[in-house]
Amino acid sequence: MSRPSTTPSPVPSSGPAGGRRSAWRVHQGREILALAAPTVLTMLSQTLMWTVDTALLGRVSSLALAAAGLGGMLTWASYSLFNNLSRITGTFVSQAWGKGDEDHVGHYTWQGVWIALVSGTVLMVFGWFSYLVLPWTHNPQDVQDLTYVYIKYRSLSAVFTQLTMVLMGFFQGRRDVKVPMYAGIIGNVLNLVLDVWLIFGWSGFALFGRTWLAVPAMGVQGAAIGTSVGTFVNAVFLAAWALAPRLRAKYALHLVRRPDPRAIANMVRVGLPAAWEGFLDMSGFLMFTIFVGTAGAVQLAASQITIQVLSFSFMPLWGLTTAAAVLTGNWIGAGDPDQAAHYGRQTYKLGTYYSLALAAVLVLARHHVFKVFTNDPEVLVLGSALVVAAAIFQYFDGIRMLSSGILQGAGDTRYTMLVTLIVMWGGFIPLTWWLIVQRDGDVVVAWMGASACYLLQGIFMWRRFRSGAWRKIEIFE
Repeated sequence: MSRPSTTPSPVPSSGPAGGRRSAWRVHQGREILALAAPTVLTMLSQTLMWTVDTALLGRVSSLALAAAGLGGMLTWASYSLFNNLSRITGTFVSQAWGKGDEDHVGHYTWQGVWIALVSGTVLMVFGWFSYLVLPWTHNPQDVQDLTYVYIKYRSLSAVFTQLTMVLMGFFQGRRDVKVPMYAGIIGNVLNLVLDVWLIFGWSGFALFGRTWLAVPAMGVQGAAIGTSVGTFVNAVFLAAWALAPRLRAKYALHLVRRPDPRAIANMVRVGLPAAWEGFLDMSGFLMFTIFVGTAGAVQLAASQITIQVLSFSFMPLWGLTTAAAVLTGNWIGAGDPDQAAHYGRQTYKLGTYYSLALAAVLVLARHHVFKVFTNDPEVLVLGSALVVAAAIFQYFDGIRMLSSGILQGAGDTRYTMLVTLIVMWGGFIPLTWWLIVQRDGDVVVAWMGASACYLLQGIFMWRRFRSGAWRKIEIFE
């Protein structure tokens, strides 16, 4: 795909003005979807690793399901301290690619690698010592014990998770979105095989008088190991492709670039607020999970399934968000923020159409969704109401995601961080505590409260996009 130009060729040069505008909108929509579709599959494949864990562990016990849910939330809450810092590589790559500066593409990718190596090591150490903070969750001791097992083995792949973020930024920032998709598919196929093998165990097969590949049922530990191995393979595939001869000639990623303090400072200046935004959002949901967990393993398991339902629902929105961030960065790099704004508006429209359609599907299928994940009758009782709550929540969360992606593509990360701080820690967390702990509310009430808070957050971010203040942001200094 060619770089953006200030006079895009697909705009018709003849015909009524309304027809030209309509044709250009259709072109923009197709371009957004062409980037979004493979990205959806990429992110869906990453989410599937956790979802497969959830679905299979739901067949083991509600305790195992609750532990994996809490462990997954704790893991991603800690990862979110660094995920967007590693992922900010995509913003720098997209703007450098829009300018046609291939040296900057390679240089900033390598600086992202250095950030990923450091941050991933910190996260791995945290995972192995997470037993020190688990008592703060006030969950039952058996849940805490299994949660630590899950976190410990999931964190083995922390470095490779961060490297994946950087390398996805390298590919997606250049509109090369299919390679991350292929890597994700390979990692997930391996994760599925390992999950079935390790969670439930296998007696193996006899050959040459010996038994091969026999393993005991490992439950939660097996799920975490399978996910870590899948993540490792995903990162290795991306790295191998980035070092292919065709890309070497342009970006010279095979030549190690030393850490550049000035470039890293630029990435930290833009990426740290984005990282804090991600952390504030994830830690808010972590507190939400902890408060729900105080109501018992059944309520926690039901909430975990709701999160898994949402993880599938917002993947297409995440694909649109990533596409919008890339296109925003490309056009700003090309010196045309007006085109970036046009693409942003088209992304909002596509996101709205999708969210409304999905809400209708979820409401119609509300009696059947939870049965995919569990056969526990106590959890299934909560299913229908929680699916309706998820249908409402995903629309408001979608507006927030799309706004955040567009603004991040422009490098406008500080505003979104401040909004997230105020709404999540000033509204969402206190509201959840009041509803669950003080009022003895159930998980359905808690999710409706979450919807109200995410609506407020989405409104603030949408207004920032409308203001155009993001046009003045300069990321290269």
